[in-house]
Amino acid sequence: MAITELDVGGAERAFVKIAIGLQTKGWIVKVISLRDAGAMAEPLRQAGIPVEALRCGSVADIRAIGRMTRVLNANPPSVLLTFLNQANLVGRIAAKRAGVTTVVSGIRVADRRWIVCIPEVMTKRLVTHYVAVSRSVADVHCHVCGIEPDRMDVIYNGVDLPGIDGATAIPRSTLGCGKDDQIILCVGRLSEQKAPLSVVEAFDVMRRLDPENFSRRKLIFVGDGPLRSTLENEIRTRQLNAQVQMLGWRTDIASIMKSSTVLVLASKWEGLPNVVLEAQAAGLPVIASAVDGCTELIEDGKTGRLFSPDDPQKMASVLLELLGSGDNSLHTARQSLPQMATNARRFSATFSWEKCVEKYDTLLRKLQSSKSATSTTPDSR
Repeated sequence: MAITELDVGGAERAFVKIAIGLQTKGWIVKVISLRDAGAMAEPLRQAGIPVEALRCGSVADIRAIGRMTRVLNANPPSVLLTFLNQANLVGRIAAKRAGVTTVVSGIRVADRRWIVCIPEVMTKRLVTHYVAVSRSVADVHCHVCGIEPDRMDVIYNGVDLPGIDGATAIPRSTLGCGKDDQIILCVGRLSEQKAPLSVVEAFDVMRRLDPENFSRRKLIFVGDGPLRSTLENEIRTRQLNAQVQMLGWRTDIASIMKSSTVLVLASKWEGLPNVVLEAQAAGLPVIASAVDGCTELIEDGKTGRLFSPDDPQKMASVLLELLGSGDNSLHTARQSLPQMATNARRFSATFSWEKCVEKYDTLLRKLQSSKSATSTTPDSR
């Protein structure tokens, strides 16, 4: 299995779950990270799965092809399963050079950018099969890159219900919040894709629209990334320091979720955001941009709320509608949020990592059997 990097993130955590799950199904799993062996390498190693870091740079670092080719030649796999754009591209070319005949590409987001689509079109003939994380991702990828639908399977992520159920709500005082505060939580990488600056702008709009309740509204970011310093500057410029906290990456996200009021996900594009499923399982209502996989996880008004991406004004109005404004603020939140959380919790229970791993195992074995049958069929010419 190969992935672009093993830093903390939704795709990386899913990769680890699937790798460990396939090992329990009898596969001998080895992992290649194109970049460094980040924090998510540790649970793999604890499970006895070796991780080899190629220590390459961005997508322009062509050394990755030669380095992965050498790793594959040293220990040829029967199947190469890749995750994320750079690993998908490098893995296909390296597999061709190393004579690996079964290559499965994991498509994690509906990325329409030309920098992703053109290399995809140029190398798609090197792919045996694709796995998309949601139906919308599958449809977009097939349409944009000209991939035949019968070469694409959809396998949804799971959610760790027992782990989330076992988490205890963190005391609000440790977050600098009071018992009556409304906590708006954002969890994810601080990058352009996740649009954290739009969330800050929407929070500022809430201050202008409902100033009397603003003092007891808190915005908390859990995560890190390239936009951190820009985000910190924006918070200072808007004079929101007293109401906004940046916690960095945390291991107790489920506990923070259980102490929050709503989760906001403002992404410009998504695949199937794990954080939405985790929030739903934790009983935390979700407000998300109406993009790709988000619309498969949220039924607007029933299991959460949706808003148009890149629209901070609409995000703010949806938040105020859900949290309430003026004198009815607490009453509105107490009336509308519990039922939404109950509906979402019931929905999230239909997803499991066991189901996800089972589908990967079935697909990979089917591809292996098909390849074996083809290679042993006599030439009929």
